[in-house]
Amino acid sequence: MLPFSTLLLRKYYEAIGWNEDNLYSNITRSSAALIDFPVPDSLLLQLANAPTPIFFTSYALDALPQLNGSLNYVTTSEPLVVGPSRSMPFREVVERFRVYPTPTVPQPKAEIWQGGRRIEGRDYLLYSRLHLPTMHLSGLASTRIAPTLNAQVAFVHQPARLAPPSTARQAGDAPPKPQPVLPPGNVLLSLQHDTGRYSGEYTYSAADAMFGFRGLYNFGWNPEPREARSTASGGEATSGDSKVRVDEEEMMDGGLRGRFSAGGEVFFSIKQKSLGVSTGVRFTTLPPAAGPNAPPPSPPTTITVLYNPLIGFLSTAYAAQVSPNVSLATRFGVNVYSYESDFAIGGEWWVGRRRGRTNGPVVEMTPEDRAVAAKRRTLGGRLRDSPDDEVDVDLDFETTLTPVEPDEVHLADLPPGLARARMSRAAVLAAEADARERDRERDGVLKARLSGNWSLALLYESRVRNCLVSVGLITDLLSGTGNAIRSVGLEVQYYS
Repeated sequence: MLPFSTLLLRKYYEAIGWNEDNLYSNITRSSAALIDFPVPDSLLLQLANAPTPIFFTSYALDALPQLNGSLNYVTTSEPLVVGPSRSMPFREVVERFRVYPTPTVPQPKAEIWQGGRRIEGRDYLLYSRLHLPTMHLSGLASTRIAPTLNAQVAFVHQPARLAPPSTARQAGDAPPKPQPVLPPGNVLLSLQHDTGRYSGEYTYSAADAMFGFRGLYNFGWNPEPREARSTASGGEATSGDSKVRVDEEEMMDGGLRGRFSAGGEVFFSIKQKSLGVSTGVRFTTLPPAAGPNAPPPSPPTTITVLYNPLIGFLSTAYAAQVSPNVSLATRFGVNVYSYESDFAIGGEWWVGRRRGRTNGPVVEMTPEDRAVAAKRRTLGGRLRDSPDDEVDVDLDFETTLTPVEPDEVHLADLPPGLARARMSRAAVLAAEADARERDRERDGVLKARLSGNWSLALLYESRVRNCLVSVGLITDLLSGTGNAIRSVGLEVQYYS
């Protein structure tokens, strides 16, 4: 289950339109969700609350093997909708296999003028966490200083401890005073530059004086939708253009349609006098396109290859969705110098009950729609056609409308031909796709991982009434070491 702070950070990036996936550090994100998922190893309890849409608090308690806890506070410039845990989409709170869309160009914040001055402010997120009982503090500050530039500052601070006095002293000497020991703190600076086609990340770590650079380039990048490009190039084909000769062969659609991304990273530590280099290539399929002339969708697939030339380590990963509820991934790594190798197999299976049909997506109502809905509520939930009706809509239906907001309504609550006739084709397709996604959403996922040392990890995440529950275990039974269960844990989260 995603920590509450991680969920808020992703919601924040989504609200400001930042491409979180378009970073070299996230190049293996799809396969890592199926192979490198964390398994709880103790009893964890996390409570979260949102007093306002821009301020959030959470409390965490770790009961085993010793009692630990933490207090978290988060504030943002953008209102975020998170929770409650009993009704929020379950797929948003778990790390799952996804095929991310093509990165877009980050757009500037909408201008707001008052008295001849801009008052919209700057996008930011502030996060702090106090760990108990060690009393060390960690925090994160993220802000967008330009439409394509995002800056972050993360830090960890621990209070000084007193070292025990030395027992070796001469007779008559005063006992030495305990000396404070400064634990290693750290400050990490990061500057992200994202243009959609390529991205760069510049980092500095104060603990070991390490400078780093990461870069990622997307080949064949074009953020413009396929349907818009076809319309701009010539619109719909006429009847004369659609004629096919007898001796003309029809083009066969097949294979995987996707995009390639390549990048690398370089790190240099001044204190340790060390250098690190790695390169990577990723292929990911394109999400299904909307429109009548859209090509058939490719199976969601991601392939990554990473290579470290200094130590000679080569890693390849393949992840794919083999059915609507099952995704699998494999990873193989080998050292080209020592020929040592490792492999891992993982997957996820969405189980549990279906959420069932909901009210569907929310669409805006026109003034005519609001008049019809208001009249319907006035007449006791039944519309009667009358000669003085000035609303030009089809009133031949008998269904009950639930109370709605004055400016929006759920798509399933509207009668046929009322809102759908006023929606564009793209909006209708998006609404239908969202409704299908909600209809097949499940409340549980089972994950499994088999490592190269024959260690088996199992994780089950589900929604139990109003709580989000994760239970997992790691066993070495297949490795022959005799440890039937290495660790077992339970995590419970509740968002109010």
